[in-house]
Amino acid sequence: MKDFPDIVFLKLTSKCNHNCKYCYDFKEHPDMSISQLKKIFQLLSKKGVKALVLTGGEPLIREDIPKIFSEIKKYGIKIYLDTNGDFFFKYERWINKYVDILGLPLDYPSEENYYRSKKNFRNVYKILKDYSIKEKNFKIRIGTVVTKENIVYLKEIAELLKRYKPDSWKIYQFIPRGPNGFVHKDQLRIDTKTFFEVADNIKARYSKYLNIIVSSRESRNRAYFFINSDGVVFMPLDDPLSSEDVNIGNILEKGIIEKWQKIVNMGNYTENIKKTFI
Repeated sequence: MKDFPDIVFLKLTSKCNHNCKYCYDFKEHPDMSISQLKKIFQLLSKKGVKALVLTGGEPLIREDIPKIFSEIKKYGIKIYLDTNGDFFFKYERWINKYVDILGLPLDYPSEENYYRSKKNFRNVYKILKDYSIKEKNFKIRIGTVVTKENIVYLKEIAELLKRYKPDSWKIYQFIPRGPNGFVHKDQLRIDTKTFFEVADNIKARYSKYLNIIVSSRESRNRAYFFINSDGVVFMPLDDPLSSEDVNIGNILEKGIIEKWQKIVNMGNYTENIKKTFI
């Protein structure tokens, strides 16, 4: 029986080993146990979900992540893992076995001025370099959050990626959401016109080498089915006057999909999924 959308985002944890200045996340939510997650995986499979985007926080901070991967795959659900890359090599064997798409961040072309740490840049760079020459079982999707600070480096990022050829590169317009993003909004925010001018220029110049996806603020408004780390379904809203997460209800509640359908912009949801994952 198909009730739910094809692709659902699941925050496995709000914990993270970094504290990025543009981060959208609220970190006060508890994490579900593996037994709670099993119930959710069973429900999602029953409702027709085809893929789960595992995110956080940092999902690989959970030491039971191999068990989580295994439980999801019991239902034939694809796994799209969004990670900062710092724990990749600790779980490389399981990622190669279970993950279908690996999402990694790259916000600068070098370790200088990097939003996370110099070590994090080196980890992402090593993954890119290693998997450009050796066989892999997953696709690599690079994500760049474009801000007032790093927009001038997009060409250099493109040149780096041109050498290692990830399967796709998604360029996000910064949204001032969450504690960090809101506090630093004046420092990071760029207007939509400037974002598209630069992103379209990059796309025109590098599309022959890279699969480039441009993601504006407007296109991501009301565009997700998100399950928080405590099991609450929420919708990220980015209306002109505010950017916030609206709680809809617990994923196991009856009628949760009907509540979601009243809020979602289905055109935005479909376009985001088609561009990023299909």
